[in-house]
This record gives sequence, structure tokens and C-alpha cells, in this order.
Amino acid sequence: MKAFRSPSRMPVNMLVTILVWALAFAACASETPDTTFDDSAGLVTITVLGDGFVRTGDRRIPVEAVVLELRQRTRAMTKDERLRFVVQLLADPQVEGSAAAAVARRGIDQLYDQLFIMGVKQVRVF
Repeated sequence: MKAFRSPSRMPVNMLVTILVWALAFAACASETPDTTFDDSAGLVTITVLGDGFVRTGDRRIPVEAVVLELRQRTRAMTKDERLRFVVQLLADPQVEGSAAAAVARRGIDQLYDQLFIMGVKQVRVF
């Protein structure tokens, strides 16, 4: 039968390991996140409407069409360019709880998911 080992008799290397991990986590927690956006590879602003369409610039097109355009644009970019490409998603004001507000929310969610798949890491949602 093995004797019970109290925590005060932990092996020294285990204590050192725990201490190192604790310090590493504390260092990470003290860093402030970078909240600036680097749009040096481009900036696109998309207003999601409540009818399945979006407005980008002076054009009004279906959500699926803007996804296709963004996919073609990002495929032509290098990985570094995709990391510096910014997309701003805005919701057109809708009556809260209305069907149009639900459609706009789904459109923003769909665009956000597709941008993640495309490798775009800088997305602002307003």
C-alpha cells in the first residue's frame, strides 16, 4: 500500500513547472489587445439591408453576390494582404424584432462566417 503524499512534498520540478505556467498566463493577461485595424490592403464597407440585399458603394446587390465578389477578391490576395484587408459590416436600421431585422441579422452572420472562411481577419460589425 502506498503512502499518501501531501502537496507540500510535490517534486521540485512539478512546482517549477506550475510556477512557469502561472507566470506565462499572468504575462498574457497583462498585455492589452491591439484594437487598431490595418486597412493597407483595402477597405470594403457593406450595409446589410433587411431584404436579402446589401449596399456597397452605390450598388444594391444580393448577399450571395457580394460573397462571391469578396471570395474572388480575396483569392487574388496573398495571405499577408488578407490579414491587412478590412471589411466593415453595417446593419441598415430596422424595427427591432421585425422580419426585416431578422433577415439583416442573418445576412451579417452569413457574411461574417464567409469572411472567416476566406481568411479575412479584420471585420468590424456595427
